Amino acid sequence: MKTSKLSDVERQVRGLLAGALDDASLRAALEELALTEGGFPLLTWLWGPELWRRNRRFFRPFVLARFSSAGFVGKKWVNVTWKERAKVLEPWLAEADLADDVELFRRLHAWKLTRLQGGARDKAVCAELRERFAKATSSPARRLVLEKFAQWFSLDELTALALYQAEPREAGPFILRHLPSSLWTGAEKRILWRSLFDAAAADEDFRWKLYRRQVPLPQWLEDVRSLAAGVTLIGELNKRHPEGWNLALEDGFAWLLDRHGRTVFPYVLKQVAGTGRGWFGGRLKKLLEVAAKHDWPDLRAALLRACGTYIEFSDEVRSVLKSNLSEEVVTERLLALCGVSREWNFPGFGMARVQTLTGRAALDLYERRPALVRGPFRLHLQFGAGNKNYRPLVERVVASSDPADEGFLDFLASRYVTHGLRWLTDTVPAEIELLAGYYTGLRDKEPGVFSRRAANVLGQVPAYTLWNYDNLIRTNPFARLLFERSAKSLLDDPRALADLVEAPEIHVQAMAYRALGCDDDRARAIAQTHLSILQGTLLRPLHRKTRMLAFRALENAAGTPESAAILAARIRDAMAMPDRKYPKEELTGLLGRLLHRWPGLCTAAEQPTVYRR
Repeated sequence: MKTSKLSDVERQVRGLLAGALDDASLRAALEELALTEGGFPLLTWLWGPELWRRNRRFFRPFVLARFSSAGFVGKKWVNVTWKERAKVLEPWLAEADLADDVELFRRLHAWKLTRLQGGARDKAVCAELRERFAKATSSPARRLVLEKFAQWFSLDELTALALYQAEPREAGPFILRHLPSSLWTGAEKRILWRSLFDAAAADEDFRWKLYRRQVPLPQWLEDVRSLAAGVTLIGELNKRHPEGWNLALEDGFAWLLDRHGRTVFPYVLKQVAGTGRGWFGGRLKKLLEVAAKHDWPDLRAALLRACGTYIEFSDEVRSVLKSNLSEEVVTERLLALCGVSREWNFPGFGMARVQTLTGRAALDLYERRPALVRGPFRLHLQFGAGNKNYRPLVERVVASSDPADEGFLDFLASRYVTHGLRWLTDTVPAEIELLAGYYTGLRDKEPGVFSRRAANVLGQVPAYTLWNYDNLIRTNPFARLLFERSAKSLLDDPRALADLVEAPEIHVQAMAYRALGCDDDRARAIAQTHLSILQGTLLRPLHRKTRMLAFRALENAAGTPESAAILAARIRDAMAMPDRKYPKEELTGLLGRLLHRWPGLCTAAEQPTVYRR
């Protein structure tokens, strides 16, 4: 893109507008100019009104697509103010308003108001909105006004009340979208518009939405205390629950628990998880005190699991372990602590958050309740930057002779095998060195056992945990052992290798393809057994490097005429893949090698043609 002076671009635009071009030719010329000259959008004031008046239907999409009042010309930021181009823009704004061109009006009106900042801008918009709404004589006219002013600004109570009294059905959602708010919590602006709240007595939905968005926390607490116990208590509490970020609601929660006991557990547990700990923490103290006062271990566990820090969570685990309670009660309270803290679910995608045990708490749990740390608490064992001291636990598990610890060690290893050094660290953690030595010794002494154990480790690696494979292999000796130096060793256990083909992590799958593509009779036998799984790699999305490994595994799988016929048919289907990055040349080579080995599989179009003189 060129960086011509804005005056030069203006001269070119004026020349095109003054020419005798028809609409289609003019638009084509302007499109080309817009693509080559970065300053073209900043001349909206010049070409915008002219084109819009010339042929509104034809040029309006172009005007809206290229509309701009500020931007870069080369490396210089240019801001076109409304004041300097008011003679051209004011008539255009009036015409767009008269023609009810909503989108264009919004943009021009927002441009005009850029000279005003903060409260002055909001005050000007509200005044104009009240005036226009008072002049509108019908519901369609008032709805059109609201559409034109669907911009970024904050209403005041006077304007909101005027809108709602004139057009309650349409004004309600508009008012909720333009309530005053704060970036952090809105706490300093949480003033309930009582007159509007009272005016909406017949509209329960809007009335309580307004209440939840605006109610000051002291008033909310007073209203909560005035509610009587009964079957509708939870519904009334949910109806009044304040909305916003970082709200300090612990006083209200604590009072409700003290006053109503377990009756309000569903409300408190639901809302305290959504409210969280706050920006600076400390929000759980009062609630934990209430739980201790009334001896509610289930509430305490739920609070710490959902909103506590991992230090608080781990300390609670250790405290329960050291208590003088019966074995049955200790187990019950520990089970109440473990589990998912909260979830975020979207179409086709979901995330879950869990608390992490410190190394010290994990070791205490292993020594006193090994079955729990191997089972329900294993998801709380996550190695990370803020939680490094798992070495005593790993050492104990490595030295253990309990058969149950074999699978547990493989699980721990699956978390360490994905840990590559970051730029802030240059020392390999002792746990990784220990695991690398242990599994290397296992490979040298018992190859069959190593194959099964290595596959068990790699099969438990979560999806999307390896983002920098090269760095991982360079800095993690344990990962280097399993990913790069054990492909042929895995051939000793056909069942385990088949599981890795369908592992969650794509790098593990790639390693399985590499093993099945080896020039080894064992690899060919296993690949032929699992042809039904491998042929799916032809049509699923894969990176080129991974797909090439899969091609070698597929070639090993075509060991009989029957399997080669199935594979050839799937290859012909893959030839029609629309992906431009699909390695069709290599796929053609794979098909050619199959047909050379099994000539009977050739179709009529694939028969060789011999030319004679």
